[in-house]
Amino acid sequence: MKLRTFAGGFVLGVAAAIAAGAALSAQEAGKTKSPPDKPAVHMPTQEEMAAGMKAWMDAATPGEEHKKMAKAVGSYDTVTRIWMAGPDAPPSETKGTSEIKSVLDGRFLLQTEKGQFPMPDMQTGEVKMTPMEGIGLFGYDNYQKMYVGCWADSLGTQLLNMRGTLSPDGKTSTMYGEMDEPMLGVRGRMVKYVTQHLEGGNHVFTIYDLAVGDDYKVVEVTYTRKK
Repeated sequence: MKLRTFAGGFVLGVAAAIAAGAALSAQEAGKTKSPPDKPAVHMPTQEEMAAGMKAWMDAATPGEEHKKMAKAVGSYDTVTRIWMAGPDAPPSETKGTSEIKSVLDGRFLLQTEKGQFPMPDMQTGEVKMTPMEGIGLFGYDNYQKMYVGCWADSLGTQLLNMRGTLSPDGKTSTMYGEMDEPMLGVRGRMVKYVTQHLEGGNHVFTIYDLAVGDDYKVVEVTYTRKK
């Protein structure tokens, strides 16, 4: 993006916001209203422009949080455990692989995953292992000051979104999001995503179903970095 185009768009955005605020204040104070097609316009000063540009660049520039995330870049073997009948029942277990790459100049991590997942057979109704491919994009939003992510896979058409924080010791990230359950006729079921960050980039990712309980575990994926 050219700086000229960027600055032009930024100026228009700031001017529109300030003008709208000025017009609203005038109306509330009982002053003469400007015609709808001729709103009062206040052009930002150089100081306002400089402050706005700095805020924009601060929000757009990768920082320390992104450097921490980059430590996860690599190739992994995965072990996925799924509790189909609740956390007290024995889980099913499958193996797979995962690749994590740094993209968009270090702003995000792109994760691609291959494995299997237990799914009911449409003809017999019996559960069988089904090949699965998934893609995730994860990052840190400087403006929101939150870790953010999204996930999609070959087992459905949902795009899962999540956001959360990292613990002060850097060992646990906790994110929250929503997940639909077509089998139950439920939309927007709240879930919790917890990642335990271990030595050498290894990590354990766990999904909890908050509709049942804060610690109701349904999926756990262990990532072991390949040698």
